[in-house]
Amino acid sequence: MTIPQFLRLVSAWLGCMAVASVLVAEPVQVGFLWHMHQPVYFPGETISQTDAAGHFSFSITDVHNQRLGPYTNWPRDAIQSGLGLPHLGAQVSFSGSLIQNLNVLEAAGVNGGQWNNWKDTSKQAAQWDTSLGNPRLDLVNFGFNHPLMPLLDERDIRMQIKLQKRIHEQTWGPNVEFSKGIFPPETAFSTRIIPALVAEGIEWTIVDSIHLERATVGYPHTNASNLFAPNRADQINPDITANGGQWVQLNNLWAPSKVAAPFAYRPHNVQYVDPATGAISQMVAVPAARYEGNEDGRGGFGALQYEQVMEQYRQFNTDPNHPMFVLLHHDGDNFGGGSESYYHSNFQNMVNWAQNNANYDVSTVDDYLERFPVAANDVVHIENGSWAGADNGDPEFKKWLGDPNASGWSPDRNSWAVLTAAKNRVFTADDIAPITNLDNILAGTGTPTERAWRHLMVAESSDYWYWDGTEVWDSNVTRGSNLAVAQADQVINAFGGAETTPPSVFIPQRESYNPGVMEWGPGAEPSDFEVWTFAYDVSGLSNVTLKWRVDGDGQNPLDSTQNETYVGGSEVGAWNNILMNSSDMTPPANILAPTYRAQRYGALITGQEDALIDYYVEAIDTLGNIARSDIQHVYVGSALPPIGTNVTVSPDPVVAGQLATITYDPAGGPLAGATEIKLHYGFNNWQTVNPDVAMIWNGSENLWSLSVPVSATANQLDFVFNNGAGIWDNNSGQDWHFNVVGTQVPAFVMDGQLDAVATELVANGDRHLYAALSGDELYLATEDAGEGNDVFIYLAQQPGALGAANWAKTGQIAAWDAFLADENNNDFEGWFDVSGTAQAATAANGGVLEGTLNLAQEFGSLPVAIYVAVGVYQSADGGTLVPSQQVPASVNGNGNIEAFEYYLLQLIATPGDFNSDGTVDQDDYILWRNTFGSTTDLRADGNGDQEIDAADYAVWRDHQGLGGGAVSSYLLTRAESPSPAAVPEPAAAGLALIAVLMGVVCRRWR
Repeated sequence: MTIPQFLRLVSAWLGCMAVASVLVAEPVQVGFLWHMHQPVYFPGETISQTDAAGHFSFSITDVHNQRLGPYTNWPRDAIQSGLGLPHLGAQVSFSGSLIQNLNVLEAAGVNGGQWNNWKDTSKQAAQWDTSLGNPRLDLVNFGFNHPLMPLLDERDIRMQIKLQKRIHEQTWGPNVEFSKGIFPPETAFSTRIIPALVAEGIEWTIVDSIHLERATVGYPHTNASNLFAPNRADQINPDITANGGQWVQLNNLWAPSKVAAPFAYRPHNVQYVDPATGAISQMVAVPAARYEGNEDGRGGFGALQYEQVMEQYRQFNTDPNHPMFVLLHHDGDNFGGGSESYYHSNFQNMVNWAQNNANYDVSTVDDYLERFPVAANDVVHIENGSWAGADNGDPEFKKWLGDPNASGWSPDRNSWAVLTAAKNRVFTADDIAPITNLDNILAGTGTPTERAWRHLMVAESSDYWYWDGTEVWDSNVTRGSNLAVAQADQVINAFGGAETTPPSVFIPQRESYNPGVMEWGPGAEPSDFEVWTFAYDVSGLSNVTLKWRVDGDGQNPLDSTQNETYVGGSEVGAWNNILMNSSDMTPPANILAPTYRAQRYGALITGQEDALIDYYVEAIDTLGNIARSDIQHVYVGSALPPIGTNVTVSPDPVVAGQLATITYDPAGGPLAGATEIKLHYGFNNWQTVNPDVAMIWNGSENLWSLSVPVSATANQLDFVFNNGAGIWDNNSGQDWHFNVVGTQVPAFVMDGQLDAVATELVANGDRHLYAALSGDELYLATEDAGEGNDVFIYLAQQPGALGAANWAKTGQIAAWDAFLADENNNDFEGWFDVSGTAQAATAANGGVLEGTLNLAQEFGSLPVAIYVAVGVYQSADGGTLVPSQQVPASVNGNGNIEAFEYYLLQLIATPGDFNSDGTVDQDDYILWRNTFGSTTDLRADGNGDQEIDAADYAVWRDHQGLGGGAVSSYLLTRAESPSPAAVPEPAAAGLALIAVLMGVVCRRWR
């Protein structure tokens, strides 16, 4: 053998060893989650009191007694049988309500004291360590009263966890550490709960594997899963088959849909993006194997054929740094998963199997993550949803949010409406008089706020929604909520100030979930869809608005957060606004009446096809407190709304401000043969409704038709038909809705809230002066007057001589041309001394005085600049100027507003004045030179082409010396200036070269 041949052989051998090292996988890791729970069966009572009162048709005490083993020694026994395995253990969840129930039974000495020291065996196993020093029995975090966290807010989720931590400490003692993880009740997960979990120090959460799989490109959906197809907006995880993965159809157990191996058997990072700030909260999601866990819950080892099932995907376990982890999660106190054989003989057989099979290992979650940490760049998306045993855990959480019946009644939705109102009142009470002692909440004692929190937490028990139509469950949310608000109202009614708690908004829902595509059939869902929610505020709501926008390319990649933030970016469009309509519901006679119930608010998004839509709901109370929901996403398919072939509209789409011709053929409908047809129409989802108008019969076409004017501010045309005698055709209850284009959106909204487009000009302490300009319309705003004061915004093209103050106030003011006034004591606002079109508004408290004035109408043309000032005076005649509220701040403090104390507001910028100091001079040239070539710093972009180049130099050159040098503020973008074409190409190129050379030389001279 020659040396080269030897080297080739060695190289080949090394290559084979390298391949072998890649393919020799770590053993498949197997883990367990056993869930233990019992609720408060009747809010306001212990289980002993409930049994004594006979509220249920069965004994609640017996329900607990039948589960003595799972709640005491059986989990300890199972773990003890596997102490020879270095990483074996189990995650166990005891809900706080179960712990309190067991403490009641222990104190009562039930069955000769069988519950005495019930907690000791779990405490013992929790102090046994794995080889890595982690608890073998990991008492994972949980929500105290088993709440459905994805449908709650961060505030009450955190309180549920805080209470769970506190009772954990009381029950298991200081030697049992808090878990790093959580089992969210019902395995119900949404990325929106991440901030609450992270804030409570939780590092990982269990999720159901199917919702990771459904959020993946290429997911092989089948209706056999008893779930309709995932919405495309959620499918943003990469295609697993492009990365060495495989979709595997499991055999030897119930598994109607394929599983993603190894992808859905590995922990990954998940994240939440704060829509207001863009800040990212991140944690680890540990997928629980849906089908394997369900089978293990039938009886454990033997019911689930561990090796037969797991061998079907073990071949994909080829990454030693991230081996597959099959986490088996299910109830630990029900059916086969709560049986004596599960924890003893069957679990012992599992231990024997693992000890004798090198391809499998048993591990706690903490041991797995310590040995195989998730890569920092491994970030995935997970669809909303829960476990298989809750109507298959659909992303709408229908088990807890069931659709209304034929009469419009849904006990689930009623409960959420009641809870939405109750939590707002409890949150308000807590903001007024905060809690001081968690133990009081646990005991239902202490201050009214603490007692209110206790009842609210009980009312959030997901059991109350789960068991629809049986026993007293449908009234339990209302029962707990009524108890909560009775306590909260004591605090609220005694409070003399203006509350600052924002409204409560239930996480918005949509109908249909998959607009424009198939759900259950037989045809596709309409592309138009409704967004609805419940909203409530102690002080009442001024408006509830649906905000929605269209994504630019239909994609929401994981490495971009623009779709997740209110501010957005270049990848998304501008927000559209639709005021939502309110409605209420009437419970049947057998349902407890609530003290308070939130209204339902709904609005339609129409006219969208093959588009990714972002949407959220904003609610504002009468005091100006604002709540914004999380941003949600939906991909809308291409199905057209079911408007029927008997209706046409021309033009289509309808154009705002023009005529729309509607034709209608009533044949085959409720108005067939009618001798008169009237059009009942309105705009923007019936926000405005016009009087009915008789349509015209067209004998040649056998159609009724009518042309109607379309509102200039309409974005949707709505209509139905009637015969003038009480018979209607409303398109089978869906009405007819057509998209309107060319909508003229008002530049400014007069609602007593500061418009987002406004710019702060100047401030003095806590008072500010804001302005904006749209065309010839000037917007001015400042904080409202505050009780006992009047506030004025003065406007002058040039302030005149000092004269008597307006409204018989003390002191003098340099003459104005117009002023905007707010007399706060009687909530009056308005313009004075104006000739141009003007509007005004203010909020009763906490908002702003705002107004608009058409300056071209006022002054004959748009002025180059105006002067503005704010004066706040004591309200009575002879009231004096409040110095601390004068804007700009007083120069001499003499109680007058002098001409030199007005603020100069430059409306039309001078071309070439790049630094906005009022003069085109050398400083502007230096700014242009220092930013030459930039496409991000555009202060010197004189021609508006989004790049600093030679053409901008020409703008500066041609306007040198202009301007007066006065310090001012610009509201307009730069006025029209020479375009790049105005500079001949050779000259432009030469200027660019000169500019670069000049920049280099100048930098050397510095």
